Amino acid sequence: MTSRAADVAQESTDALEPLLRQEIVRITEAEASSSVTQVLLSPQRLRTICAHAMEDLLALARRDPAAGSSWRYVWDSYIAYRATLAYRVAHAIHQAEDTPLGQDVRLAVARRVSEVAKVRTGVEIHPAARIGRRLIIDHGLGTVIGETTVIGDDAYILQGVVLGARGIADNPNGRRHPRLGDRVEVGAFARILGAVTVGDDVLIGPGIIVTTDVPSHRRVRLLNQYQGTSGECNVRVFGVVPVCEGVVEVHGTGLAAIEVDLVTSTGQHRPVVVLERDDRRVRCAVNRPGTDERLRIIDTCGNETVLYNLQQLWRALDEFGFA
Repeated sequence: MTSRAADVAQESTDALEPLLRQEIVRITEAEASSSVTQVLLSPQRLRTICAHAMEDLLALARRDPAAGSSWRYVWDSYIAYRATLAYRVAHAIHQAEDTPLGQDVRLAVARRVSEVAKVRTGVEIHPAARIGRRLIIDHGLGTVIGETTVIGDDAYILQGVVLGARGIADNPNGRRHPRLGDRVEVGAFARILGAVTVGDDVLIGPGIIVTTDVPSHRRVRLLNQYQGTSGECNVRVFGVVPVCEGVVEVHGTGLAAIEVDLVTSTGQHRPVVVLERDDRRVRCAVNRPGTDERLRIIDTCGNETVLYNLQQLWRALDEFGFA
């Protein structure tokens, strides 16, 4: 261990709680009067916010190698941490139903705290989102976490991540955002959309679009802009090409025993007729799908590979005249 590592390993957290308390009060007083702040930040609520915010900070200092295990370094320089701190404040205020203040006051103050944090940090977390302990948002710029999102403990989320709804306008009032289990890691620019459930210990690779449930202990990674794979897959898919109208071929290795179907935009499965197969090629009869339909491949271990945007295959057929 280097001398610097030894120094930060011994770094005391005695000074951290006073800093957190002062900053939590400052954040709230910036959006509410001192008297309203005093009501919102009861001693018990302030202690709870401090405890969660301290765990977030220490987790980031420990898990991000660039932080050098120093909470002081993170506190002094990591804007992304300020996003999680603001969320802890906003969420506590949003949920403070035991105060004599009206709901409109609480919700407005919570939302203002969130909006100011969005401008300052580039991270938007709705105050109503329910997030477990030791939340880490690293880098963070462009990350959005929607109102009905639920995240378990020990999440690690990078920049440009969207935990959002499937629709744009006029979404339903009920659950419309993802539910993530414990110890989920989400790579940069991944998008998890809709009321899907992601299990415990899942790693969502960068650039993935997830619109269906992901079981626990899976790794979802991008093959190319139209392809993704989930799990430690013994099937390798190199690509899918159109052969002629209504027929496509999947190319790769370990394909002899795979299952193939289409996942519709509503999450239902539509069968695919397999015409020919061997270890390196599977020829399938596939009618032209709707825009949101995707080809799904399942190997013998239950791991799945989803090939996104089959419309691209048909465009290639039309433009380049595959026959």
